Amino acid sequence: MKKIKKILIKSQFVQVVRNGDKTVIWHSLFGNPKIVSKETTTLLDIFSNPHSLYSILNEYDFGENGEEAIQDLIANYYLISNDFNERKFLAKRVREREEFITNGYLIDYLELIMSEACNFRCTYCIHFNNLKISDRINNSKKFMRFEMAKEAVDKYLEILCWSKKRVAEINFGGGEPLLAWPVIKQVLEYCRATYDLEFEFRFSINTNASLITRDVAETLKKYRVKIASSLDGLREGNDRVRLTKFGGGTFSQIMSGFNILAQVEYPLNGIAVTVTEKNFHELDESIIDWAVARGMKNVRVDIDVIDIVEIPIEDIIAKLMRIRYYAAERGANVFGFWSRPVENLNDSILDAHVAFCGAVRGNNICISPSGNIYGCGYSTAQLGTLHQIESFYAPESQYHCFVRDHLTGMIEMCKWCMIEGQCGGGCNITQEFARATDTAKIKRMCDFYRQMTRELLLEQLRKVDSEVELEEIQTERR
Repeated sequence: MKKIKKILIKSQFVQVVRNGDKTVIWHSLFGNPKIVSKETTTLLDIFSNPHSLYSILNEYDFGENGEEAIQDLIANYYLISNDFNERKFLAKRVREREEFITNGYLIDYLELIMSEACNFRCTYCIHFNNLKISDRINNSKKFMRFEMAKEAVDKYLEILCWSKKRVAEINFGGGEPLLAWPVIKQVLEYCRATYDLEFEFRFSINTNASLITRDVAETLKKYRVKIASSLDGLREGNDRVRLTKFGGGTFSQIMSGFNILAQVEYPLNGIAVTVTEKNFHELDESIIDWAVARGMKNVRVDIDVIDIVEIPIEDIIAKLMRIRYYAAERGANVFGFWSRPVENLNDSILDAHVAFCGAVRGNNICISPSGNIYGCGYSTAQLGTLHQIESFYAPESQYHCFVRDHLTGMIEMCKWCMIEGQCGGGCNITQEFARATDTAKIKRMCDFYRQMTRELLLEQLRKVDSEVELEEIQTERR
């Protein structure tokens, strides 16, 4: 290394989690996680005060890899010049990529809200609880018409074509989308008949499974529609929170749909579990045994994002980690919104649009039955209309402002958080609901994500024996 006298200092954004001699470090703005040796953490600590490289290399002996370690710390912004402003640098890099927002290049996912109605009334329902603070719940157009869906597909594929993308992801959401099953079937047929030679379609549906018939199951299988469905525990836990319109349990109805899918040899590969105060104590390893017995590999467990439970955060984390360890031993994966910041560590805002979900990353356009566009099917923030989609992503459009205002460095409440660049304010629906109802639980959600991030990184440290790059945790991102 050239003997330079440049003054360096440890970045204020360096975050550290230790487990014995092993340490994981990351930059709370830029990511770049690394599992490092005790010597490297000592080196970083020395630079807590400004030093020149020349003086440090002469005063301390870090072995034959010392110079290489320093260069790596500089390259990843753990060590910076004393006069380097990381926030200004970040803002400049983000501005340089802003054209990707305003030319529509980020858009790669279409959600069709097939139905604003549902045959269930789950106690925690994001769809109905959040929409109560908007006028969407009272809109007379509750079901997607084929003409609207066709126009949405056509215009979405025009955006992909312009961006030279050939993978088209289309999701059927709601409410309960199977209430509009005939239109879903028409859309599947239309896409394949009209665009099959131009695009690789990846269809998905979010359904409570209760309306699945053999015809529905066979059609979903034919078009390889990925099915996302929920079961909030076994019968007792599920039926505490997942209810019919008349307040009855839903376990049997859900299981009927699951069984039909299995009969046509198109079984689910996982389920989602939502936890509230009413079913928290029912949640245990038995849900993993049940899932594994049915050949499932993924169990998503989420704490109610609208109204986080009033259970000690430490108790929530302990249970989630215990179930996660148990699942791993049985060859299954347990994850949730709480694992998102750690997943995002592997991407850097300097190179990509990192955000909590596809909506705030700018990937999603979500079309309601009335033709309004949202970033997410549960959001109350309208970003445009289908009939004006040509200008939907133009500079200073609602979409542009929405994505830009959620970028790292733009959210005041997130500044100096240990996962500022990886969490980005968490679920936007949590934020919307908190603002509309003037609740203070958003801070509790933030505390939960921070503490959960530490636990997940400690989990990673326990798996390694030497200095390695942090391995990405594989999970569903949408």
